[in-house]
Amino acid sequence: MKLEAAGVPTVVVTTTAFAPLTGQVADSLGLPGLRILTVPHPLGGTDAAVVESWADDAVDELLGLLAPTAGG
Repeated sequence: MKLEAAGVPTVVVTTTAFAPLTGQVADSLGLPGLRILTVPHPLGGTDAAVVESWADDAVDELLGLLAPTAGG
């Protein structure tokens, strides 16, 4: 929140299992427009090569979330 206020685009990364909770917490904190990137679950115990593949798959979405929006 402080980073966003300072003009630093910020993204929260969560997994599919926690995405609903992440959205609820963002709303409860008054941040309904919080940028949230959701990746597969679980990260812990998952082979590093698989996690790296998930990360590669998420790059375009991450860049889209960080890109300036019209009028913002």
